[in-house]
Amino acid sequence: MTAATASTTTVNLIAFAEDPATVPRLRDRFSTFAQKHSCKAIFLDATRAGGSSGDLELGVAGMPADQLRSTVHDLLTGGVGSALFWAGRDLSDPRFEALASLGTTVVVDSSRAADGKASIQKLAEISASTDRFARDLSYLRLLPWQDMIAQFFDDDQLAGELPRIARVEVVSGSEPEAYYFAGWLASRLHWKPCARNELCNDAGDVIKVAIEQRGDPRRVLSVILRSKDCTFAAELDAQSPDLVCLTVTGKPKREKRCAPLHDVDLVSLVEQAMFVPHNDPLFAESLQMARAILDTER
Repeated sequence: MTAATASTTTVNLIAFAEDPATVPRLRDRFSTFAQKHSCKAIFLDATRAGGSSGDLELGVAGMPADQLRSTVHDLLTGGVGSALFWAGRDLSDPRFEALASLGTTVVVDSSRAADGKASIQKLAEISASTDRFARDLSYLRLLPWQDMIAQFFDDDQLAGELPRIARVEVVSGSEPEAYYFAGWLASRLHWKPCARNELCNDAGDVIKVAIEQRGDPRRVLSVILRSKDCTFAAELDAQSPDLVCLTVTGKPKREKRCAPLHDVDLVSLVEQAMFVPHNDPLFAESLQMARAILDTER
């Protein structure tokens, strides 16, 4: 590669995918992202063997981890950073470790993993190290929901119910989004895991956590917070799945109101994951809390 070409490269972006049902779509989205940001893009298709097919698209099925690392290393542009977008099934895969060692940023999508819980736990280990920056698209999908739940407590009277919350219910099509939401909420309200399916606040009060997997993958259906006298619900509208309705029932009570769900597409999620500052304490705290919640289930 010439110096002139290298100077326009913002990052070496390596993508690894092995689900035949999603490889074509991920390839297209990956290409869109790479063109937009002038990345040196290397797409690794683990559903087929046979080397190159198109511009820096490699069929790598059956390729050992050390050979895969060496092959990709020789394709990287020098002088710029490297990042891995891993859409494989398992973070314990030796190919993940081999590719992740090529850069400092690792982006995963735990809700695409064969075991989403194990993916969160492994990512928490990586995030705790000092030499890699971790991101999870499953967490980034929650940002609109976090904003909506926070809106409840812009009202001073409703905010008074926060210390009285006794139950959290999350329904989602994939488990990682639900555990991340529970981890985020616990980290913001200073709750700690104290037993299986239970969090405790600073006063020692128990908050029950109920997680249900239902609906389309990578899609949250509802978040409900219950105190003794009041219920806060954010739920997808049954007639319009891009609309979230917020209700407060009991005492105090508020009128139902609905707002568009600003769902984020895959390309935008990857952009957020790649280009937000490396030091993101909110994600780090939510990730470690989600891991702590999962540890109580062992």
